[in-house]
Amino acid sequence: MTREPSSPVCYAAEADDLYMGYVGRDEILVLLTDLLRREDVVGRDEAVRAVLTGEIRRLGGTPPEPGDLQAAGAVPAADLLRRLADLLPRLRDDGLHAVLRRLVDR
Repeated sequence: MTREPSSPVCYAAEADDLYMGYVGRDEILVLLTDLLRREDVVGRDEAVRAVLTGEIRRLGGTPPEPGDLQAAGAVPAADLLRRLADLLPRLRDDGLHAVLRRLVDR
């Protein structure tokens, strides 16, 4: 006779990020794209731009073209940074978290 374990196996590691309270892929893609379009937020920091572009591609998105900048009034920079700050605690990727934290802390 086989004994049943005293507690069931935990499958939390296999759960979807959204289920576990992390930000989802689509929300990350929208935010990263909005950030890249805002030169007044990202600035001319090529390292940050490269990380954001690479992350958009890794997630299956298409980064905006360099000439595809939003007009300064399209999404207020303060609103974008507030959205970013709200998202950071729910971001699972530590490397991306560090890069985005630098933008918020500027």
